[in-house]
Amino acid sequence: LPPPCFLYLPPAPPAPAALSLSSACTTTAPVDSDFPDPAISPLPLTVGLQYSEDFRNYVYRDQIPGEPGWVVIMGTANTTMFDKVLGGMFDESVSLTGSGPPSERVDDVDVIIEPEVESYEFAIPTEWGTNNFTVWITYRMNMYRSDGSLIASWPVRAYGESRFQFFNKDESLADATTMAIRDAGAYLSLYFAEEPKVREWLREEGAQIASRKRRARGVVKRR
Repeated sequence: LPPPCFLYLPPAPPAPAALSLSSACTTTAPVDSDFPDPAISPLPLTVGLQYSEDFRNYVYRDQIPGEPGWVVIMGTANTTMFDKVLGGMFDESVSLTGSGPPSERVDDVDVIIEPEVESYEFAIPTEWGTNNFTVWITYRMNMYRSDGSLIASWPVRAYGESRFQFFNKDESLADATTMAIRDAGAYLSLYFAEEPKVREWLREEGAQIASRKRRARGVVKRR
C-alpha cells in the first residue's frame, strides 16, 4: 500500500515542529481560526464547555483503493470552532474537564454542552465523477443540567465542498473539511434554540435561572 498522507487542521499556522512530519507524506493545511460570530444575541446564562479526549484529538483514517492512505487530524479545529460559537451564544463560558454527564453538580455553570463527532465521511472526485472533494460531518450535541441530568441530545449535520487541486489534493480535502466545520458552527448558532427539547428548557428552567441571576445582580447594584 502507498504511504498514508496526513491532513492536519490546526486553528492557526503551525509551529515549525509540525513540519517535521513531511517525510511521512504530510501536508499541513491550517484552518482559519476566525470563525464567524453567532448571528444571535447571547443567552443570559453561563455554559460549561466539555470536550472528551477523543474529541480533542479526533483523527479520521481511511484507505481508498488506488489512493494513498488518508489521515485527517481535526481535533484542534473542532474545539476552536465550538469554543468560538458556543462561547458567543452565551453570556459566559467555562472550560470543563472530563466527559459524559458529571457525577455531581458543577458549580458556577447553568448548563453543560459536550459535542462529539458521530461520523466523518468524504468523497474524492474520481468516486463521483466531479471536480470537487466533498465532506460530511455529523456532530452529536449533548446538553446537560449542572447536576448532570440530560436535557437534550441531537445531531448537527454539516457539509463542505472544495475544488480539486491536482498537485495538492490533500489541501483540497482539508479545505472541504474546514467548510464542513464552519457549516456546523453556522447551523448551531442559527438553530440551537429551535431544537425542541432545548427550546423547552430555555423557556422554562433557563428562563427561571436567568431571572434569578438578574435579580441577584440588581441586589448587588442597590448595595
